[in-house]
Amino acid sequence: MIRANHPLVLLLSVLGLVPFLACAYLACAWQAPSQAHGMIALLAYGAVILSFLGGIHWGWVLAEGEVDELGLPSTRVGGVPGTIPSRVQQGRIALGILPALIGWVALLVGILAPAPAIGLCVLIAGFIATMVGEQGGHRYGFLSKRYLWLRWALTVVVVAILTTVVVLRLTGARVIL
Repeated sequence: MIRANHPLVLLLSVLGLVPFLACAYLACAWQAPSQAHGMIALLAYGAVILSFLGGIHWGWVLAEGEVDELGLPSTRVGGVPGTIPSRVQQGRIALGILPALIGWVALLVGILAPAPAIGLCVLIAGFIATMVGEQGGHRYGFLSKRYLWLRWALTVVVVAILTTVVVLRLTGARVIL
């Protein structure tokens, strides 16, 4: 089993920040076409990463034990197989699907709203909410401290990048390509 502090995990995690930085740079570009494309790329990548974070939890739920015919985790109630997920499993299921839904909404809002920065605000809220949910998961004992440290570090960087883009876009500041 590869742990969260494995060199490959750390390297790939840091490399996962590169598209955030590149797209953020383009989203704040002086030239309009680059700016629009950079913003859409940033929104799309943020939505994909939120979905990935949810997928991690969905996979952990399914790996924990039995699943029913729909692929949902099953628990044993009084020794009899049942399909009522425990409270912890319900939380993990929520962590498995809600980030993807938030990312999708952020992408739609960012594309359809007159101000794409609103979509970035939804992404920021999604990353923070996912981190808060994972912190709760740590309290229940189903997330390791190593994983949580990695996630906190990455979330802080991602939220800082997205917040910087929102502030630059709202103030009208641009970077030169």
